[in-house]
Amino acid sequence: MKKMILSLFTLLLAGVLAACSGDEDAAETEDSADESVTEEEEATDDEDNEKESGEGKGGFLWKVESGDTEMYLQGTIHLGTEDFYPLDPAIEEAYDRADVVLPEFNMLEEQPSQEEILEYATFEDDTTLDEVLSEETYDELATIFEDNGLDLETMNEFQPWFVEMTLLQFTTMMSDVDSQAGVDLYFLEKATEDGKEIVSLESADEQFEMLSSYSMDTQIQTLELAVDGYEDAADELEELTETWLEGDVEAMETMSDDYGEAGINDEYMEELNDNRNIDMANQLDEILQEDSGQVYFVFVGTAHVTVDPSIVTELEDKGYEVEHVY
Repeated sequence: MKKMILSLFTLLLAGVLAACSGDEDAAETEDSADESVTEEEEATDDEDNEKESGEGKGGFLWKVESGDTEMYLQGTIHLGTEDFYPLDPAIEEAYDRADVVLPEFNMLEEQPSQEEILEYATFEDDTTLDEVLSEETYDELATIFEDNGLDLETMNEFQPWFVEMTLLQFTTMMSDVDSQAGVDLYFLEKATEDGKEIVSLESADEQFEMLSSYSMDTQIQTLELAVDGYEDAADELEELTETWLEGDVEAMETMSDDYGEAGINDEYMEELNDNRNIDMANQLDEILQEDSGQVYFVFVGTAHVTVDPSIVTELEDKGYEVEHVY
């Protein structure tokens, strides 16, 4: 059962797509953070803010307290549409109350250079893409690239994980959702405009390091899966956004089961989700133990708070009472 696997990958790592798009897109994103809200958007804000908590858009909000310190954990999606916003009043209020916001990484500030990306993305030796992929997969991939106006031979020096990221960009362009309207970017822009302190839990380099360190077997498996499911991928991304808007926690919790059924190495989820969740939970534990008396708003991909071992379950294992707000 392969459905939604590509979507979950995007859910967790579409932030890297923004880094791959280069400094020009980053500048455009920063400019958008400074744009004034239109009268139409203000009217929508007023209308939605009249709703009671739990009646708006989104969900996946948890709260944990330690002494005088409050911390909200918001599961986001790295894709969206302009009509996502504002989100449910409970989510917007949690953000408004925060003194410090903690994203996976601040893509508005941290944009690796093209040279740095190339170091992660290309083979270290003379190996080429056509040598590691089966002839069938390579031919199918070549057709996809041709349909998007590109020649796959120009990608021969790149590792499979990076080619898969390129497929995700194709998929996003075909869909009705956009990484520039993602929920994480929404909060980053708001926090920048509001002058809130922003503290990254990870770095772009750490995410690129993780992706490029996968074994070649794992990289080939996930790329083959992406090629196999390419025709349905755009529809699945749109389904994913609807699932997120509906706040369907159960659907997100069971999504990772598809990986095992698809035959992907355990290494994939261990590095993509499990180890990162443990590390982020440890960082949040340190903040909670410091008990600064501040309010923190953590926003990370929804799988990080729903797919075990999640940040939520890790904090619970440390003895915290974590309340599912909405």
